[in-house]
Amino acid sequence: MKAGIVNDFKIRVTSSKCPLPRFSITIEALSPEPLGDAVKILAFKFPPSKAIYSQEQRAVTLRIFDRMIGIYENGLITFCAENLEEAKNLLKKIVKIIREAQKEAIVKGVPDIRELEKWSKLNPLELYNYLPKANCGKCGEKTCIAFAAKVLSGEKKLEDCNLLRENKYSNLVKKMIEKYGNRIVEALGWKKITY
Repeated sequence: MKAGIVNDFKIRVTSSKCPLPRFSITIEALSPEPLGDAVKILAFKFPPSKAIYSQEQRAVTLRIFDRMIGIYENGLITFCAENLEEAKNLLKKIVKIIREAQKEAIVKGVPDIRELEKWSKLNPLELYNYLPKANCGKCGEKTCIAFAAKVLSGEKKLEDCNLLRENKYSNLVKKMIEKYGNRIVEALGWKKITY
């Protein structure tokens, strides 16, 4: 086990218990200050398939950079790495994402637990209920359910569905906002919230 300081974070390096064999070490990095509300913001910065918030653990698990990264409100960050150099570079990227989330918390405010729960439970079939179901292919996907899956994985944005902008389907967006709220609909990539 090794310990040290990287970018003001106290780090502890241990032999890996990570599921992928390419990772040989586990990193536990502790921020000099708690991360608090930034953790909740991080749950919204990534699509539901890549971010899961746990109120019980007061943490978000992100599936980014080809691994799972745990970020806790108390300032702990855990992840697996191939070696110490990769871990240092990855920690810099994670810190940058956290700093952006901290700024966003000030500007947009922090999501409440109901929003976080709705966000984490959102699935392609649920989102499909708010799409035109025309399977027109204008979004680049063959079906609306495929489009819904791509939106929830972050590969597409809700605004990529041109039909949702038509008056004929505008009630679908209104209903989605009523059920999920503006923050979630915006996080799915719908920037024109005028209802």
